[in-house]
Amino acid sequence: MALPLVLLLAGCAAMPDSGDVSEVNAAERGDDQNLQVRVFPVHPQKGLDPQELLQNFLDATIGDEAGYTTAKEYLTDDQARRWRPEAKVVVLTGNPAVRLGTVGDARAQVTVEGSRMAELDANKAFRPKDGVFHASFTFKKVGGEWRISRLPDGLIVNETNFRNVYERVNRYFFAAADPSLPSARAPMLVPDPIYLRRRIDPLSEAAKALAAGPSRWLAPAVTSAFDGVTVLSQQVGPDDGKVVTVRVSARDLHSHQETCRRMGVQLLRTFTDQAANSVDRVVVTDRNGARGCEVGDRQTEDFTAAGPTGGLYYQDNGSRRLMALSSAEDPGSGTAVPGPLGEEQQQARMGSVAVRRDGELAAAVLHDGTALYEVGLTEGAKLERTTVTSAAPKGQGLSEPSWDGRGDLWIADRNPAAPRVLMLRGKQPYPVRVEGLGGRTVQGLKIASDGTRVALLLANADGLRTVEMGLVQHAGTEDEPQVLITGLRPVAPQLVDVTAVSWADSDQLVVLGKEAEGVKHPQLVGVDGSAAEETTLQAIDGMTRVAACEDPKAAVYADAKDHKIYRLGPNGQWRAVARDATAPVYPG
Repeated sequence: MALPLVLLLAGCAAMPDSGDVSEVNAAERGDDQNLQVRVFPVHPQKGLDPQELLQNFLDATIGDEAGYTTAKEYLTDDQARRWRPEAKVVVLTGNPAVRLGTVGDARAQVTVEGSRMAELDANKAFRPKDGVFHASFTFKKVGGEWRISRLPDGLIVNETNFRNVYERVNRYFFAAADPSLPSARAPMLVPDPIYLRRRIDPLSEAAKALAAGPSRWLAPAVTSAFDGVTVLSQQVGPDDGKVVTVRVSARDLHSHQETCRRMGVQLLRTFTDQAANSVDRVVVTDRNGARGCEVGDRQTEDFTAAGPTGGLYYQDNGSRRLMALSSAEDPGSGTAVPGPLGEEQQQARMGSVAVRRDGELAAAVLHDGTALYEVGLTEGAKLERTTVTSAAPKGQGLSEPSWDGRGDLWIADRNPAAPRVLMLRGKQPYPVRVEGLGGRTVQGLKIASDGTRVALLLANADGLRTVEMGLVQHAGTEDEPQVLITGLRPVAPQLVDVTAVSWADSDQLVVLGKEAEGVKHPQLVGVDGSAAEETTLQAIDGMTRVAACEDPKAAVYADAKDHKIYRLGPNGQWRAVARDATAPVYPG
């Protein structure tokens, strides 16, 4: 029997049919979510009817084979030349229903239906997209056997197969220049997540995808050294010395060293994101194979936002003093920071606090949300009130501030009568225009270190909160900076009531919220809306906020209504590390 053989070879990765075999297929079991198996496509068998042929074709499309050679054997010769499998990938929540329509002696019609959860576009970018999916396939007899004569471009996979076949990786671009900055700075690298077939020459595919340019969403805020340049290398991989050589279509790179160096930086950062222990350096050669430049880790540091200085901060629950968590993480052993925020008798009682990424300055909101202060974290520093105030009722004023990697401070005023978002540069506030709110208001925000992406906590008229990712664009002059947040897109559409959000990596957020009729829990989500394989973290009773940072090695912390700070351990369990404490926060 051909079909059981397909399923045995494919394991949990194959898209099963609707018959008895699918009842025991591993793809149906939740305990195999992280299982990755190699998929071997099977050639068309003789005597298959249109429905069986289509089911086997769908299996063949997820095979670990370059060029979809076997899958194209299920098509007529003309359609095999026309079909564009890379046009898009439709991801369904479960197995599709394959329904037989009209059948004649020489022609037949079959439809595929399912519940769609997401799509990959031609640039391999992920986009959540729900709703009913429907596709039609036409068949004709060729040499006495059914073949597909018409089909939609792209692939159709279920969620389990998608996670087995595709791997989420980042390609890296440079943040666009900000004309309002007083002096030029080295542009920061910005990750642009895409999905590649994990076992089909991933480094080569990543290099080609990088040269093809950023996703449509990110494109307005970034630039690339590969403008008009393609990758000519057919196969890219490290040699024994962990050096990758990439040949590109540019001419005479030796005379354009800065462009060459930036190409190398983009390539190296993209490669190390998916093969950190296999690649140390990148050599870029021109179209004739002449060596242009060599780039190592040290060169990429010039374009990387500095990580947070210091560890976690929190506030003493009684005095509201700002405390630095002890490295011993012994409950009650935190140390008060130097300066006004660490004093027992504070000049002004503070609410939320954000520490700048260098650890030398903090922004603090008055406990009633009416005013914003800046203060140094050194002995003798003074509490300095900014011009930013809010006339909102208590609890609806200024949000928790957030620092980007350039030292700009971001904050939202939640005043129902006049909601707004502000960026402070050198204590001077500038209004930030937010497109696409649709009547919603910004209740909180977390800016990425690169300053190009911002996670927004949005509330609708009913008070329900969701989180969306926005793209930051800068214009104007040094005297009159102009800032726009645009391209809002949901990143956790399954959560209907979000109360906190924090960056957990340069391309990932940890979001505290709950699903419909569910309980509140923290969840890891990608900035593109995709969920991590281990997406849901264990909840603590009465959780109120979460704290993480863009260093993936840093621990996740949370607080709860019992006035304790908890640390998430490598075993997935929470452990109390500070008592009589609240509001954990990393620099940023």
